[in-house]
Amino acid sequence: SSLWPKEVSPRYVVMTGGVSQLFVLNRNGSLIYELDVQGTGSLSSNDKIRLSSTFHGISAIASQISPVKSSSGGGQFNFMQPTGIDVLHADTFRLQCYHTPTGMKFFVVILPPYQDCELLLRQVYGLYADYVLKNPFHETDMPIRCGLFEKEVQVALAEFGPAALK
Repeated sequence: SSLWPKEVSPRYVVMTGGVSQLFVLNRNGSLIYELDVQGTGSLSSNDKIRLSSTFHGISAIASQISPVKSSSGGGQFNFMQPTGIDVLHADTFRLQCYHTPTGMKFFVVILPPYQDCELLLRQVYGLYADYVLKNPFHETDMPIRCGLFEKEVQVALAEFGPAALK
């Protein structure tokens, strides 16, 4: 007899590796964009907001208690130094974050096999600058509602997908 039940709840679906979810936080830590890349739908809207705001808070605390200080010697542009948690490893996932010079956070949840996503996160930041910030109807720090941005992010994620592991 098997140790595993014959019917597995849809909540415990085995996922393939790669980027599972993408989140964008504004400089205040509010979730302004999220994309469920693999379509699991396992997190509710409240869970996504809770995850992103918790990560923002923990990252801010980590930057303050870090024994490694910024290499710049202060000055008027010291606020532009990216700080906080870059990578968080767990048993079943990896969370990788790109901190922008303006304080925004772009982060992904990655499933095994893990791959470095910094270039992808920088590319998504570039897409944000090109399609969202240049959109005259977008208000800063508000949720992102831009079809061209969404389309280009999905293209970037598709190019980054499992074929990029080769």
